[in-house]
Amino acid sequence: MSDMPEISDDELEAMLERKPTVREAKVDDHALMVKALEHPIRRRMIKGIGVFGKEKSELQKEVGVNADVFNFQTDFLMKGNYLKIEGNNYRLTDRGLVLLSNIPK
Repeated sequence: MSDMPEISDDELEAMLERKPTVREAKVDDHALMVKALEHPIRRRMIKGIGVFGKEKSELQKEVGVNADVFNFQTDFLMKGNYLKIEGNNYRLTDRGLVLLSNIPK
């Protein structure tokens, strides 16, 4: 027998439904930023978009990857709230600008 106390179904359900603490959310957010910056294609995309934004076709040509890879990386950056698309223009969000500031020149 284990010395672990029994966990009731209600306690287990409460644990599963619990939202992350502020600290846990910050750690998760930091991990996502690191993941965004570790990929060379995402770094090229972020640098290419820069502070002023860039048209999709120009950015895709500059990054030099096929449409599937480009769209996959675009989706990643959008889900992380680093990128927004306005018409045919790609712009970094405030979070995206933080990423940009962490990429060496």
